Order: sequence, then structure tokens, then C-alpha cells
Amino acid sequence: MLLRCTLDGLLLEAHAVPGRNSLMAFDADEAFEMERVEATHYELVAASPDELRWLEFSGYRLLRRASDFELTPWRQGA
Repeated sequence: MLLRCTLDGLLLEAHAVPGRNSLMAFDADEAFEMERVEATHYELVAASPDELRWLEFSGYRLLRRASDFELTPWRQGA
């Protein structure tokens, strides 16, 4: 999935961490686990249907869809 920081517009790739119900975001060479409250500073730019379901199940309800949100096709391993 693809996230955008609402503070500076930075785009970040993010992935679900299986078994931990946490979201890992990647900023260049660095990765960080995104806190659920921290998600208020990001918006969802692109995600697959499975990723959307995972976000809802994992408690990342504060991560809102961007106005230019795109639903992406399902990807194996996403």
C-alpha cells in the first residue's frame, strides 16, 4: 500500500506485518512501525481490497483515504 504524510506530502510504501497486526512503513532505507494514533498524520493513497480489510481489522481506522485514492489489484504476498 502507499501512504502520504499530510504534513509534508512524503510518499511511503507500507506493508502489514503478519502475526503482529502492525503496519510497517518505509522511508528510503529506514523502516518504522506505525502507531495507530500516528496514522492521523497519513492518508492512504493506494491499497488492494485485502489491504483495506487488513487495515480495518488491525485497528488502523484513523488512516483515511486520500482524495486521489486508487484501489489497486490484489497482489500475492500483500
